[in-house]
Amino acid sequence: MRERAGLASMMLLAGSALLPALAPAQSYADRILSLPQGGTENRRPIIIVSPVTPTAPSPVVPAAATNGPSGAYASDEAGPDIRARNADYLTQFKVVGQIPPGATISKVSWRYTVARKPAGFEARLCWKDAALCWDVSHADSGSTDFFNGRDASLPFQLYYGVRGSTRTGEAPVKGEVNQVIVTFDIPR
Repeated sequence: MRERAGLASMMLLAGSALLPALAPAQSYADRILSLPQGGTENRRPIIIVSPVTPTAPSPVVPAAATNGPSGAYASDEAGPDIRARNADYLTQFKVVGQIPPGATISKVSWRYTVARKPAGFEARLCWKDAALCWDVSHADSGSTDFFNGRDASLPFQLYYGVRGSTRTGEAPVKGEVNQVIVTFDIPR
């Protein structure tokens, strides 16, 4: 009996790096090397074969389906630290790759990370040098169709800051990584 338990333990340790690929083998080992049911000392542990990956929430308004070609780009940039109140801190996203002439935005997703959000924190995702902005203060990440139909070859910016009076000894808010993903439709 100990040999079977030892063999099952060795198989589990050796295959831990390859868990998803070893699911059929684990199933076989469970059938062949099953330990007898009884008291709590003989119960087998629960083994999770593959990680659970949560799906992103669906957008508030789904983008209209198109029958034509589409494309996308993702731009990641370091976020600035917020060192003073009542000032805007800018993340300038680069347009990545060649955007075909006439391509229009069909969806924009964003993600920004700051160490903390003090009272008065504000964030705006903007298109074309702040010509059009979407308030993202209360959502670190998400998607929107607010920019749909706009020129996909123009860049986005993220402005954030903290409004209000300065508190004595207030530490800066560390900016981390910010990202925008632009999906666009390509004209035929």
